[in-house]
Amino acid sequence: MKSVSSLFELLKNQKKVCIMITNFPPYPENTEAFRGGVTEVHEQLYNQLIKNGVDTFVISFSLYGRSPHKDGIYRVGTYIPYSKSKVRRLIFPFLEFFNPLIFVNVMRILIREKPSCVEYASLLQGSVAPLVASVLFRTRIIVRNDWLCPNLYAKSQSCSDAQRLRECAECLGIKNPFLRPVAGLYSIIILKFKRFLWNRYCTVIVQSSYHRNLLEGWGILPEKMILIPPTSDIFEDPLYTGELVKLKKDKIILAYIGRLTVEKGFDMLLESFKMVMQKRQDAALWVAGTGDLKRDMHGVEYLGWVEKDRLGSVYKVADIIVAPTVVPEAHPATVDDALKYKKPVVAFKVGALEEMIGNRGIFCNGLSPESLYEGMIKAIDSLGEK
Repeated sequence: MKSVSSLFELLKNQKKVCIMITNFPPYPENTEAFRGGVTEVHEQLYNQLIKNGVDTFVISFSLYGRSPHKDGIYRVGTYIPYSKSKVRRLIFPFLEFFNPLIFVNVMRILIREKPSCVEYASLLQGSVAPLVASVLFRTRIIVRNDWLCPNLYAKSQSCSDAQRLRECAECLGIKNPFLRPVAGLYSIIILKFKRFLWNRYCTVIVQSSYHRNLLEGWGILPEKMILIPPTSDIFEDPLYTGELVKLKKDKIILAYIGRLTVEKGFDMLLESFKMVMQKRQDAALWVAGTGDLKRDMHGVEYLGWVEKDRLGSVYKVADIIVAPTVVPEAHPATVDDALKYKKPVVAFKVGALEEMIGNRGIFCNGLSPESLYEGMIKAIDSLGEK
């Protein structure tokens, strides 16, 4: 399988690049923004391409309401997460499979701009429509981030058609016995349609061996794949580093970097840290991120959202990085950054984490607060052995 060092290296010789992605800045003021991960990788890619003279534009959604205008950023709809709207959950198939308004808008933009390449970073709530528009426009299509799964995070292994028919409704939280087989059938159709498009018209980027095996299990041809681990540079700010050193004092710092959500395991982390505090009063937990699960607790310091230009300071000062994600991910940037800073990582064996971390961290047995607690205590004890 071919390997390239970065998305930028793959695209830097293109005449004109179109990036398709669910959310892209600028965001509306006073609005919750889903930042990090895919969004930040592509914001950096956009800036790199522009800086190096590659004509680049973005097709994105407005976030909740009207996002601020910016030259080269086209908004083709409004993104409201299903968790925020009962109506959107009910019309999920229409929004997620083929929205004709999105199709017309995307097709109109492609005809006007005439890109030489479309880098498809996924457009939830209209995800197949822009892909079909790109195919009909007959340009090169590179798929970077779009699961062949109706759930936001795929399972650890690819599902067969029979499994989809039985289990997809459960993953989507559908309880109605009449709708459950419909959801499974819908999932099978989505898979087969996207697989046809990918294998016929697209180059598919995989981020790890886990990701490659998952897509192969879904029937994506290996010759269509290119291995490109995600890259997103972070930097240190000397002033911020000094502030963190003062905040640390003589404590052992466990750090969590990311969104404060259930799938990232943040609720479980707080439960586990309560147990840590009962045994190790010299420990503290730093949280760099935002989300709905924030709870004030003894020993927990919320740093808020830390921008990339000073995020490296958090990794530098912290002693241990905790990555408690409970869903399989293809190549979490948090773990990548922790390893660059040679920090031990405490994590569960999900997705690509085992191949990424190897013997440079501590794996927890089973997805539970107790196992995460044991992993953090083991990591703290190992610091004293060095």
